[in-house]
Amino acid sequence: MSSSIRIIRTLKFSTLSLAIGAAFPAVPGSALAQDMGSIVVTATRFPEAAASLASNITVITQADIERTPARSVPDLLKNVAGLDVRALYGAMGIDTGVDIRGTGETAGSNALILLDGQRINPVDMGGVKWETLPLSTIKQIEIVRGSSSVLHGDRAVNGVINIITDKSDKLRASLKAEGGSYGHQAFDAALSGGADGWYGNVFAHDAQTDGWRQNGDARQTSAGGRAARRFATGEAFLDFSTYREQYGLPGSISRALFESDPQRAQTPNYRMEREGYRVRPGGSFKPSADVAIEIDGSYNDDLFKAKNVDWFMRNESHVKSTSLSPRVKWTHGLAGAERSETIAGIDLYDGKAIGDSLDFTTGARYNRQTGQQRSQGVYVENRAQWQGGFDTTLGLRRQHFEQKLGDEGAGLHAESSDGLSAWELVAGWRFAPGWRAYGKAARNFRLPNTDELFAYDPVTYQALFNGALKAQTGQLAEAGLSWSVGSFTQQFSLFQQENHNEIGYIAANGRNANLDATRRRGAEWEGRWNITSAWQLRGSVSAVDAKFTEGSYSGKTIPLVSRHKETLGVVWDGAQFGTHSMNLVSADGRYFGGDFANARNKLGGYTTLDYQAQWRIERFAVIFKATNLTDRKYSPLGYSSTWNPGTYYPADPRSFSLAVKVDLF
Repeated sequence: MSSSIRIIRTLKFSTLSLAIGAAFPAVPGSALAQDMGSIVVTATRFPEAAASLASNITVITQADIERTPARSVPDLLKNVAGLDVRALYGAMGIDTGVDIRGTGETAGSNALILLDGQRINPVDMGGVKWETLPLSTIKQIEIVRGSSSVLHGDRAVNGVINIITDKSDKLRASLKAEGGSYGHQAFDAALSGGADGWYGNVFAHDAQTDGWRQNGDARQTSAGGRAARRFATGEAFLDFSTYREQYGLPGSISRALFESDPQRAQTPNYRMEREGYRVRPGGSFKPSADVAIEIDGSYNDDLFKAKNVDWFMRNESHVKSTSLSPRVKWTHGLAGAERSETIAGIDLYDGKAIGDSLDFTTGARYNRQTGQQRSQGVYVENRAQWQGGFDTTLGLRRQHFEQKLGDEGAGLHAESSDGLSAWELVAGWRFAPGWRAYGKAARNFRLPNTDELFAYDPVTYQALFNGALKAQTGQLAEAGLSWSVGSFTQQFSLFQQENHNEIGYIAANGRNANLDATRRRGAEWEGRWNITSAWQLRGSVSAVDAKFTEGSYSGKTIPLVSRHKETLGVVWDGAQFGTHSMNLVSADGRYFGGDFANARNKLGGYTTLDYQAQWRIERFAVIFKATNLTDRKYSPLGYSSTWNPGTYYPADPRSFSLAVKVDLF
C-alpha cells in the first residue's frame, strides 16, 4: 500500500504494555501515597469504590495529572500498565492510537473510550480526537483492563477508558500560559462557582505548534463547561463543549529517510480541518435509600475536511451520533449475602457518517458515501458480598444492531443486522487484611464499523458491500492478586483473550475481513512504594504473547504488538526545592502493521525518559517539562505490504516547555 493510501486509510478508519500507572502523587501538604480505598470510579455505570471491585483498574487523579510531564491524554496514558500508545504525527496527540493488551492494528475498535460515561468512539474507524480533551479540564481518568461488554457493549473488548471532566462548584479561577520547542504555545483559562443549589464552570483552551516535521504544524482551540442544579434528591445538568482545529499530515517515510532525514514530509500539501461540538444532558435521582436512578445522553457533531492540492480534490466527512442511557441501581437483600445490589439499564445509540468527494476548486460533489449504525442494548448485573470475604459479580447483556450503507456513484444500498450477547462471571476473595484475589470469565463482542462494511472492486474501484464480514466475538479468562502492606502496594494479573472472526485489514485484497482465530496471553505487574514522605517509586512489568492460532498464519505474532514493556517512575517532593518527577518507558520491537507472516524486519524497540519540575509560591506555579530527554530516535508505528518493505512514522525528538499558572481566586 502506498504511503498516500495508507494515510487516507488511517484517517478514515483511523501490547500489552507494562507501565507504571502514570499517576504521580501529590505535593506538600498531602501524602504521596494514593489510597485505592478512597478512590471512586464511575466506569461501572454507578459510583463505586475502586478497592471493592474485582478488576484490573488504574485511576489517574487530577493531582496526578498536574504532576506528569504529559501534554496530552495519550502522553499520559503511555505510562499506564497494559497500554501501548502509537502516535501518528505527534503534535498534541492528534491521530494517536491507544492499544489495550496487545490488540495491534485495530486497537481503536477494541477499546471503548468514554467521556463522563458516554461513548466518544466514532461510528467509523476515524479514531478518538484526543486533542479536544485538554488535560486542564480533566478530574480523573479510569482505565479498566479486560472485557467490559456487559456494562458497555460494543468495542469494550480489551478494556474501557473513562475520562471524567472537572465539575467543580467551588469559586475559583485560573490562567495558564506555556511555551516550548518547535513553536509550541498553549493557553488555558478556567472559572467555576455556585450558590443556592446552582453551579457551573467554563474553560477555554488554545494550543499551537510548528511541529518538528515538515507540514507538521497544528492549531487547536476548544471551550466548554457545565450548568447544573442540585436539589434534595438529585441533580440535573447540561455539559457542552466545542472545538476547532487545523493541522498538516506529513505522512510516513521510507527507512532511508527515517535514518537520514526524518523531518521530511511524504505529503507536504496534505491538510486537515476539523470542527465540532458535543452536548450532554442528564440527571440523577435517589427516590429512596435503596434505589438510585441516572439518565444521561449525548449528541456529537463532527465535520472533517481533508485537502491535498496534488490530488485535485478534497474529502469531507460529517459524523453525528446520539445516545441515551437510563439506568437504575437497587440495593437489596439476597439470601446469605451481607450486601447485594443489582444494576440494570438500557443503551440506545444512533451514529451516522457521511463522506463526500469534492472538486478541489469548485466544490462540486463527485460522490457521497453514507454509513449508519443503530443499536439497542439491555443489561443487568448483580454484585453480592458474602461472609468470609467473598464477593461475586454476574452480568448479562443483549444488544441488537442495524447497519445501513450507500454509495451514490456505485448505486449501492445495503443493510445488515445482528444480535449479540455478552456475559461475565467474577469472583473475589479478601483472604487477609490488605490482600485480595479474583477470577473472571467473560464473553465480549465487537461489531464492524460502518466503513469496514465497504469493499472495492479491484478493477473498477467501485464500492461493494462487504456483506461476508461477521461480528467479532471473544472470551476472556483472567486472574489477579493485589496486596497493600504499609507503604507498599502491588497488583498482579494473568489473562487470556481469545477472539473469533477478529476483524482486520488485508492489504492484499484491499478490504477488511474476518481473520483466523487469535489469542493473547499476558501478565501484568505494577507496584508503588512510598519510601518516605518525600519519595515515591513506581514501576511495572508486563508481557503479552499475541498469536494467530489457526489458518495460514498459525503461530505468527500479531503485528504492531510489543512482547514486553517496562516503566519506572520516581517522584521527589522537595518542599521549597519543588516537586520533581521522572518517568521512563521501555518497549521492545514489533512487526510492521500488515506483516501477518512476520516476513519483514521489526520496528526497533525504544527507551524514553520524561521529566517535570514544578515550583509553587502561593498562587503562582512554574512548571518545566522535558520529553524524550535522551533524544531517542524511534518509530512505534509503521506499515508494510507485499510491495512495500516498510514505512515509518517517526516519534517526536527531545523537546522542552515552560509554563506559568496563576490561581486568581
